[in-house]
Amino acid sequence: MDDKGQIVGSADVDENLALQVWTKDHAPRLVIFNKVKNTKKLIHFSWVEKRDRKLNIKGAKRGETISYSVEDFGPALRRIFIKYARSENGKFLQKLREFVVDFDKVVHSPELISNKKELAMLSEDKRSSLWVADCTGEDKTVGVFRPFFPFNEQEAEAVTEERLSFGPDGRSADALLKTGAVSLLKKANPTRWHNPVRLMAAAMLLGFSFCEEDGSEFGNSLWEMKREDETPSQNVGGPKMKHPVRLATFSLHAPGLMQLGHKLVAYIRHFDTAGETESWESMDSTKELEELGYARTRRFDFQEKTIGDVPYRVTLYENKEKERMALSCEPRAATARHKGDLVYTFPMASYKRALKEDTMSATEDDFYTMTQLIWARQFRIWYDNVAPYIGRIIGLV
Repeated sequence: MDDKGQIVGSADVDENLALQVWTKDHAPRLVIFNKVKNTKKLIHFSWVEKRDRKLNIKGAKRGETISYSVEDFGPALRRIFIKYARSENGKFLQKLREFVVDFDKVVHSPELISNKKELAMLSEDKRSSLWVADCTGEDKTVGVFRPFFPFNEQEAEAVTEERLSFGPDGRSADALLKTGAVSLLKKANPTRWHNPVRLMAAAMLLGFSFCEEDGSEFGNSLWEMKREDETPSQNVGGPKMKHPVRLATFSLHAPGLMQLGHKLVAYIRHFDTAGETESWESMDSTKELEELGYARTRRFDFQEKTIGDVPYRVTLYENKEKERMALSCEPRAATARHKGDLVYTFPMASYKRALKEDTMSATEDDFYTMTQLIWARQFRIWYDNVAPYIGRIIGLV
């Protein structure tokens, strides 16, 4: 393995096992090193996201098996990430700084709206964006950046509508960032605007999952990414890039990123509701929810890739006494991502608010909002699984 790459960072779990970071011109990998048998296993870092995962290795004695849980790896993982981040060979922090700048442009890229009727019939892509460049006035060359998310009190005080106005040729992501609005949002509410984007950028570079989706190919391409301000002469003598990602084509709707990108937007838009949402796995969600006092109201069929890797039968429940709503998500095919059904519950008032937050003067859409709330909660769970490992090295607030 070492002759095909480089070990950058190593930490002992105990006298039998060590964890290492291996890298070679693409997203790094985790190396599980059995010190007793002198054997190594190379895997993606997404392997550690499942906290209930177990690992068995052969011990020194004949027939001996040593068992570990992912929780046992936590301290060692944090140590190797710190060593990797500080390594001159890895250059991870430099790469992260560059990528966060580029990624901010992607996350905050506004969707152009030039016709008021279009606001009532927004496409899926445009509804999956955080900003709209509203050019619906008589002069189509000027307009205002409209947030497609609710402000909290601190955010509203920091970002005024006057700041969001733009003139001719000023409706791009660069123009929006130059207004200072995004920087002010990060300062006013860093847990909503700074942390998720920074963690997502770092996780993509490090080879974690894309919120349970396989993002390895896209993540590897980021290490070959050519920045907009990079000229061909800067690459003279350097390695040839097979399929580099360039900012001209890189967007939240890119095939390799779409699922994670849309979940990020859903999380930011429904930030408060994601924090109020509870979720768990149930072997019989119908019986469990009925016993908790919930009554079924509507049922929907979700196609494959909507909220998971298989189709789901999704049922909406209400508990008027507790003023809460629930979603029961029953997989219609076998999935390795969870056992039984998925259940999500949230305040009834939050659901009604979310219906309004998902539209710009258009008709409210239960199907779309249920999807958004599930995505927001899925992103929060993924975030909470990844942050303990890398939060310290990437400066989460």
